[in-house]
Amino acid sequence: MTPPTAGHLGFAKTYDRIRKRFYWPGMYRNVVRYVMHCRECQRRKCVPQRPPGRLVPIPPAIAPFHRIGIDLLGRFPKSAHGNKWIIVCTDYSTRYAITKALPTAEVVEIAKFLLEEIVLRHGAPRVIITDRGAVFRSRLVSSLVDLCNIDHRFTTAYHPQTNGLTERFNKTLADMLSMYVDVEQKKLG
Repeated sequence: MTPPTAGHLGFAKTYDRIRKRFYWPGMYRNVVRYVMHCRECQRRKCVPQRPPGRLVPIPPAIAPFHRIGIDLLGRFPKSAHGNKWIIVCTDYSTRYAITKALPTAEVVEIAKFLLEEIVLRHGAPRVIITDRGAVFRSRLVSSLVDLCNIDHRFTTAYHPQTNGLTERFNKTLADMLSMYVDVEQKKLG
């Protein structure tokens, strides 16, 4: 059984997990106090802030896996399985996320993930949003995207907010992983 604080997801999710199994008078106040005084959360998490300037919303996706965002998270210290990277795909319609640990961030790994985990399982999306990383602009990925008739859109340089849904999931995932890494940052706890 995982502890109710697993992942350090903040008050709402922690409270929801606890109240499904327990009750005691003053539980709400106790959970608020506990979460607000969590050392790991205070060290790692910052107060969410709105980005400055006017936001232009992305129109809603028509159906699940109509529009997806893909990004690479890493480079991490090598895991026991030899992985150093995590590829993240988020669906803009359902906010469903697919992640996979990768040994390298090479073009072949990215194309294989896109084909096997996205196209063959969920169908070809109409739109993919990625950053301008060399792996996403490669000939292999471009050919795969063209063959599947996918509109590949790149984020503006130095503006990761364009793929905000995926970037936000990356932050949540990194926060959760950091809570399980030992102090020397060598292995998962």
